Amino acid sequence: MDKKSILAFVIIFLIILAMPGYFKLINGPSVSDNEGPATPVMTQPEKVIQKTAQKTLPQKRTKPLESTDKNEHIITIETDLYRAEISSIGGGTVKSFQLKKYEEIKENDTTLVQLIKNPEEYPLLIGYISIDGDSVWLNQNFTITDNNINPDGQNKILLIGNDSKTITFTLKTDGSQAVATKSLTFYGNSYNIDINTDLRGLRPEMATNFYNLTWNSGLNYTEPNVMDETRYSKAYAYSGGETEALNVKNGRSNESHFTGQTDWTAIRTKYFSTAFISYGSAIGYQLTARGIPLEGKNYYKKYSMQLSLPSDKVARTVLYIGPLEYSTIKKLGVDLENIMSLGRLLRPISKGILWLFIRFHTVIPNYGWVLIIFAFLVKIVLYPLTNKSMQSMKEMQNLQPKIEELRKKYPNDPQKANGAQMKLYKEHGVNPMGGCLPLLLQMPILIALFTVFRTTIELRHAPFIFWITDLSAPDTIFTLPFSIPIYGKHVNVLPIIMALSTILQQKLSTSSSTNPQQKMMTYLMPVMFFFMFNQFPSGLNLYYTLFNLLTVAQQKFIPSKPKKRKRKRPSTIEAIRQFQSKTKHR
Repeated sequence: MDKKSILAFVIIFLIILAMPGYFKLINGPSVSDNEGPATPVMTQPEKVIQKTAQKTLPQKRTKPLESTDKNEHIITIETDLYRAEISSIGGGTVKSFQLKKYEEIKENDTTLVQLIKNPEEYPLLIGYISIDGDSVWLNQNFTITDNNINPDGQNKILLIGNDSKTITFTLKTDGSQAVATKSLTFYGNSYNIDINTDLRGLRPEMATNFYNLTWNSGLNYTEPNVMDETRYSKAYAYSGGETEALNVKNGRSNESHFTGQTDWTAIRTKYFSTAFISYGSAIGYQLTARGIPLEGKNYYKKYSMQLSLPSDKVARTVLYIGPLEYSTIKKLGVDLENIMSLGRLLRPISKGILWLFIRFHTVIPNYGWVLIIFAFLVKIVLYPLTNKSMQSMKEMQNLQPKIEELRKKYPNDPQKANGAQMKLYKEHGVNPMGGCLPLLLQMPILIALFTVFRTTIELRHAPFIFWITDLSAPDTIFTLPFSIPIYGKHVNVLPIIMALSTILQQKLSTSSSTNPQQKMMTYLMPVMFFFMFNQFPSGLNLYYTLFNLLTVAQQKFIPSKPKKRKRKRPSTIEAIRQFQSKTKHR
């Protein structure tokens, strides 16, 4: 590798490090956060997807209906999977949603994951545009029509296994005539909540033939690494067989809306999601986003979603709120798994890796040992490619002295030097691309592994052994009282071991090389990888460290000298010519 190549690697590394500061510079000044109750913006969907530029969205005035009763009644729903609090305000809005199988660290204490960030924004609120052109929200206190529920007391409903429970909320006029109803059906063994809404009694008040079911509170961040959580946080919509993704930058706003058959909308963080699934009955959607600055360089992406439902009939919508677990999402049968971070071109490979990964865990209860076995399996599968690559690299190293002699022989004639070099390759049966091509062929598998292991919820809070207590987070042994530029303040063990194993691997592959530039790369590349991988989850570092060690072991078993090529048997014509030549000299 020449000096220009080394310089290129250094420049690329510096560009990667400088990108966060560059994005902060071009994004402009931050806006202040508003943690108080907010009223969602309601607009009529356009006939085509319309995505605004990164700018501040105009706010429309809203005109809520007069509420006759503000005595809020809370119903607690507890299933095998979650504990939820449902409010009578807005006819069954969600005040709290805690997942019983997942925990988070909050104020140095362990608690259940809470997905609702701001209950005062009334997730599952219904709104419409009145004939006066105002946005009207049904934020009154609905009447609970279930005789088994006491509206004046505390109610707790326990659902186990296949149990289900439907709660109906009704909005009545002063004359006790029902103008709107919303019923929620909960299941003991599912994250799905069936929602049936009927606003036919309010059709004379509507200016359009639809109303909006909204989720305006976004999703709560649950991971200690806010920057990593922000990276994966997005909103989505699926219509016409295509998935529309919405993202937002720090201090900016963004939106996307569409008129037409819509299958679902969704909001996700790194490990969790909520989605409206209409199974094609919705007639449009709207997504909005805000980038709200937090402490330091961090910021929170707040998303809202609206699903437009026809007002002339009872509309059925399914609310999914739970983990981004592939098997669970896949069972919904609406391609909601498109929002998962499995890559685009490599998605089939990522799915296969995830499937094997989960299947191994059914036999081996510890995901750390699953990663180790997976590293052995991948090394066995890739062995023919890596073996061929290493053999080719050794053959190239053995030719380096002769190549240096050719360069000295033709110092001012690169064309002759290259021609003589190619002739040397041909005489020794060496392919210059033999070391690179096998590496390129295995890159799709390695990239897919990187994608899956970095985002799969199965590794979240999964312990291994000793100091590795969470495979989804860095294996920090202690934290410095100060932050080192590029490195940070967390001292992690596995990135150090991985860097050392990479140096050993490089030294073995260049042991016979006298090129000082190649010897420099022996240390330059591991140092670059060390800084990059120091921020990665310990599960990913564990896998790549073991993969490096297996590669070192593989290098030890490869002969130091390339196998001699078998001499080709001469063709019949060549044999005749050789015979004639020998006879002639006699």
